[in-house]
Amino acid sequence: MNPLHLVLARMSSNPLRSSNLAEQLSEVLSTQIVSGERAAGSRLPTEERLASEFGVSRTVVREAIARLKSDGLVTTRQGLGAFVAATPVGRPFRIGGDRQEAHAVVQQVFELRIGVETEAAALAAARATPAQVKEIRSALKVLNQASQRGGDGVEEDILFHRAIARAANNPVYDDFFEFLERYTRSQLSISRRNCELAGWLSDIRMEHEAIYEAIAAHDPAAARQAAHAHMSNAMARLQRIQAH
Repeated sequence: MNPLHLVLARMSSNPLRSSNLAEQLSEVLSTQIVSGERAAGSRLPTEERLASEFGVSRTVVREAIARLKSDGLVTTRQGLGAFVAATPVGRPFRIGGDRQEAHAVVQQVFELRIGVETEAAALAAARATPAQVKEIRSALKVLNQASQRGGDGVEEDILFHRAIARAANNPVYDDFFEFLERYTRSQLSISRRNCELAGWLSDIRMEHEAIYEAIAAHDPAAARQAAHAHMSNAMARLQRIQAH
């Protein structure tokens, strides 16, 4: 059984992790690279060969290679393919893994987001330019309109929080928010589907408005408090959903 098949076998009972073959393939390849099994500077097999070897589509292979490239483990050369980086970085940061249960990962990511998003809102309140405040307001308006139309608002919710991260004017926050999006999207997909049924959408709208108002007023303490309340309430709502 090849490495990815072993991974799939171990993860088959966990839908949160088994749903993304590209992520699993990138994990297998990154392990091979970091361990030295695939030498620095060596060329990776073609998409077709990797797809055949691991029993996945070429689209999955392309996505996995893109992940490895963003992690600094591989480089690509037009017309030549993908190569292990000459000086590959250490193992990239990952969330979850074989040791984790799906609910535990959700809880841990939410706890991480509470800290990061709370401080991002405070920094945005202190540093946001007039144009960035306007961008946050626009993102909030689009989010509210999506909810009013009956949409799930997942992507719009993500864009609202990304606008706040950009307004922190610290590129590391923006980069980390982008990294967390795959986990945020999963959480939001679960929670926003159920929030309308539970009558929580009005609460969420008020929480978002409170964050925006504090940022627009350039009040870091209020922004920090509003963001912390929103994230804590969001985690509590998701926990109530998962308990049923």
